[in-house]
Amino acid sequence: MICGFCGQEFDENQAKRGCGGCPGGCRNVHCPRCNYKNPVEPAFIGKLKTMLKRKTTSGSGAAEKSEDKKSKVS
Repeated sequence: MICGFCGQEFDENQAKRGCGGCPGGCRNVHCPRCNYKNPVEPAFIGKLKTMLKRKTTSGSGAAEKSEDKKSKVS
């Protein structure tokens, strides 16, 4: 996760969850560097990122293979 205030990249597991000061309970992820309240990433966004990473890594291999075929034909 990247902090929306200071730009620090950190793992959500390293962050402080729940400050105890918010009415109804804090559901934010606090940056370990500046303590800024970052909203929790929705689960579907995480799944979407995972799907896109898989697609780009598998797609890059196909692009390399097509480039190899082109160089062999020429």
